[in-house]
Amino acid sequence: MQQKEEVFAKLALVIDPELDQSLPELGFINEVIIEESHVKVSFRLPTYWCSTNFAYMMAEDIRDRVGELPWVKSIIVSLEDHCASAEVNDGVNTGKSFAEAFPDMATGELDGLRRTFRVKAFIVRQEKLLQHFIREGFDHQAILNLTLRDVADHLALKSDKKALAERYLSIREEFGYVNEPESVAFIQPDGQPLDLDGFPDYLLASRRTRLSMEFNGHYCQDLFQTRYHTEPSNPEDSTIESSAVSVSSAAWSETTTSCIR
Repeated sequence: MQQKEEVFAKLALVIDPELDQSLPELGFINEVIIEESHVKVSFRLPTYWCSTNFAYMMAEDIRDRVGELPWVKSIIVSLEDHCASAEVNDGVNTGKSFAEAFPDMATGELDGLRRTFRVKAFIVRQEKLLQHFIREGFDHQAILNLTLRDVADHLALKSDKKALAERYLSIREEFGYVNEPESVAFIQPDGQPLDLDGFPDYLLASRRTRLSMEFNGHYCQDLFQTRYHTEPSNPEDSTIESSAVSVSSAAWSETTTSCIR
């Protein structure tokens, strides 16, 4: 049991790049099989034609994260029920890059795409925290003057909001920014300070990014639940009504010959 818990702790670090949620949180991990020091992880996605480059990123991250465990000697990753399952599984399990696995479609490696979606994740995590302070009555100048110590002090008695700060601090650290108590709390993804005059437009653009991610999250979850007859992984984790993106089982028909690359 301890080994499986360790594997799932590593899988919790594997993020769907488009949704900024972990694969276990989304319910995408199908099975974990452990035989001594050998691990097999199978996962599945909302549709037969989910973007191949995203699927490859997730498969690589599963391999790399689980492979960090000192007792793991080999890791096999299996993407199930996908139009490119064979190519993804062969590529990831033999150590090929995305361009090597898909030479006819790759325009480069996945680092640039991964960075683009991590920037979106930074913006969305930050926006959720910013909206909390706006609802609390902080004006724009006061928000821009906040330090990380101020944020921590303000949220000390608000246990339901601490997760917002923790996720934001985590991605700040991921981006290489210092998380010292006196560090300015809210900065742009590139590390530049936020400007008071441009702050309203920044908030509007951030809100659009968040709404887009939340919509995609609901849409993918609805597709996944319809496809695999599962329950919502976290039905209260968004401001968008799930009925707004309800889909029929016909929406993921696997008779399609298309595969989104």
